[in-house]
Amino acid sequence: MSKNTKKNSNLPLKLYKNLIDVMAKANKTYHKIIEENKRLGIPTPFSLQGNIYYLMPDSRIVLKKRNGSK
Repeated sequence: MSKNTKKNSNLPLKLYKNLIDVMAKANKTYHKIIEENKRLGIPTPFSLQGNIYYLMPDSRIVLKKRNGSK
C-alpha cells in the first residue's frame, strides 16, 4: 500500500459524510439551474472530455465546435 493510500484511509469519517452532504447540495442546485434555464429558454453549457456542449431548452444536446474544427 502506498503512503498516499494509507494516509487517505486515516481521514475521519466525518469528513466523508460532509463531502457527501456538499455533493448532494451541489447536485440539487445543478438540477435547479437546468430547470430554470429550460423555463427561461436558455441553453445550459457543460463540458465533457474537453468539448463544450449545450443542453438546449428542448432537451437537445449541441456540441460547440472549436475554431479550426471541421
